[in-house]
Amino acid sequence: KIAAAKRVFGLPDDFLVSLVPRHPDLFRLVGVPGPDASGDAFLELTSWDDRLAKSAIELRADREADVVGIRPRPNFTVKLPKGFYLKKEMREWVRDWLELPYVSPYADTFGLHPASPEAEKRLIGVLHEVLSLSVERRMAVPIIGKFCDEFRLSNAFSNAFTRHPGIFYVSLKGGIKTVILREAYDENGELVDRDPMIELKERFVAIMDEGHKKYLEELRRRNEMLQKERANAIHRGAKVDTNIEEGDMEGSEEDEVYDYAQVESEGREPL
Repeated sequence: KIAAAKRVFGLPDDFLVSLVPRHPDLFRLVGVPGPDASGDAFLELTSWDDRLAKSAIELRADREADVVGIRPRPNFTVKLPKGFYLKKEMREWVRDWLELPYVSPYADTFGLHPASPEAEKRLIGVLHEVLSLSVERRMAVPIIGKFCDEFRLSNAFSNAFTRHPGIFYVSLKGGIKTVILREAYDENGELVDRDPMIELKERFVAIMDEGHKKYLEELRRRNEMLQKERANAIHRGAKVDTNIEEGDMEGSEEDEVYDYAQVESEGREPL
């Protein structure tokens, strides 16, 4: 699903034109993507490479093996927040569940029973991997729901987030249910491993904000100049009108004096 994948994984708008045609041995486009990748189109793999089919948890185990010489068993990192208390039964359930073998999200799990603990392990592995592949290690739950068929998720997959509070954190900020990968953030809420795309995004947003502030400042300055010009024009117009009225009054007084003198000269009684 092209449009959803672009939003989730931060793909460029032209990746269908610039990336997919250059690798026909890896990708194949099925369907019509439409002008804005909103059509009914899917991106498929034409070949499978086991070397690339490793989850973030498996890659972490490989890195630790390179450092200490012994590869630890791949498993989830449980990171409960401060003050969060689990009852004894819940702690035992989490301990036993973590002891189960790790099920890779790329493994063929066709024979797993949906209600088995292994299926739960596979479900958490898929959700963990999807969030690990995202730029900010978080995603809106409705967006994940768009891939239920591709990831073989049940309609109640979102309940897994509340069953594993040490792995996921659910936020309702902005009225949107968003799931966050706990291990990806530190105690201050900052990403531990920041993707370079985030740096570019923040720089772009900062430039846009600065340009918007300059635009608003220029608009405010122009409005102030326009208000001053209007006030000056009104003041000048009122002064001109006052001068005209004073001139009319002086002219009328002179006319009255002239008429009075003329009447006296003619020997007539003034009215």
